Amino acid sequence: MYRGIEQGLSDLAGRLGEPALFVGEPRAQATPDRFRYPQLIAVTGLASARAALDEIIEQGEGARGDWRPAHYGRFFAVWDEYQQLREQDPSFAPARPVMLAFTEQPFDIDEPQPQPTDPVTRQAAESFNLAYEVLLQLLTRFFTHTDETSEQLDTLVHASFGVMAGVLYPLGTALTRLPMGPGNPGRTAGAAFQMYYQPGNFVPWRHAAWVLLSERAAELARQCAELAARDGVPETVSSTAATAAGISQRLAGHVRSDLRHA
Repeated sequence: MYRGIEQGLSDLAGRLGEPALFVGEPRAQATPDRFRYPQLIAVTGLASARAALDEIIEQGEGARGDWRPAHYGRFFAVWDEYQQLREQDPSFAPARPVMLAFTEQPFDIDEPQPQPTDPVTRQAAESFNLAYEVLLQLLTRFFTHTDETSEQLDTLVHASFGVMAGVLYPLGTALTRLPMGPGNPGRTAGAAFQMYYQPGNFVPWRHAAWVLLSERAAELARQCAELAARDGVPETVSSTAATAAGISQRLAGHVRSDLRHA
């Protein structure tokens, strides 16, 4: 697939010319400095696009070198170890009995899908989906930003990582320990990454977009705080409200700064 993408880019560059093909804003690229990840490659032309594709292939498949540290090799090692442990102990079951915790019937699935009937589980699933929505909105704003400052772009990046590590991870882990409810005995919930609408850059104007982002993060903090206060919630949830509140405050700080300078 990636070789096909590379060939397609080469063909288009030959037909249209690189300036007509690579029209994205260079500041919207995920750079090593901004994302604190030296292996990132900012794509600004055909050569950098090919280099980025090579990096994806090498990390994913290890097709041109040692495949063992690549993603394929790591997953294969996990699978091999699992098979060995199962041979030693057929009762070995390292996974929890999760099922997707849809909070609404998915629009693209015809068969009715089970939804969590346990109220705590349902609230946790809804909070996870909201956190996923906020994450996508933060990333979308970064990659489609308008006149944001470098400080604001850094805030978007740090907020995205904060949601991933400080909200989605603990909520997703907590879900796997929560029961789906009486209709599905013995089963726990799994994150469905459910979106209620297609995410996008709904508000192109910077100030309005940041108002929306800070409001959504504040709502996420409120929901996480309510969830953490309920009985039967795993301890991993307790920190999510503070993380979301901190992200909302940092976003709101830029909104207040805009108003002071207006």
